[in-house]
Amino acid sequence: MPRPKKTLREKDYPLITELSARGLREVDIARAMGMSFCTWKRIKDENERALNALEEGRGIEHQALVGALYEQAMKGNAIAAMFLLKTRHGYREGFTVEHTSNVRVTFDLPGALSATQYEKVIEHDTPALPEKDDE
Repeated sequence: MPRPKKTLREKDYPLITELSARGLREVDIARAMGMSFCTWKRIKDENERALNALEEGRGIEHQALVGALYEQAMKGNAIAAMFLLKTRHGYREGFTVEHTSNVRVTFDLPGALSATQYEKVIEHDTPALPEKDDE
C-alpha cells in the first residue's frame, strides 16, 4: 500500500510565510516542515494557498530589505544610494537614462513561391500568393 500524500496543516501556512519572510530558501522551508524539497514543490504546484503564503513572506522580506537599504542611503551610504538609483530608477553608469516603451514588431513573411507562381509575378499577372497548407 503506497504512503499517503503529504499535505499541509492549517498551522503550516503561517510558518511558510514566517520562514519565507526571514529569507529562508525553499529547500530549508521544506526541511522545517518535515518534507523533502520534491514534496514541497508538488504541494506548492497543487496548493495555491501554499504558494500565496510563500509569496507573502517574500513580499515582507522584500519590503524590509528595501526599507533597510533606503535608511542606509538616507544616512549617506553612497553604495546603498547608487544601488537604489540603479535598480529602482534605471540609472546606468556612462549612459543617459531614457525611458522607452521597447516596442517589438513581428513580421510574418509568406512562404516561398513555386516556379509557376514566380513566373506569374514576373510577368505582372495577378499577384500569385503561396497557397496555404492545411496542417
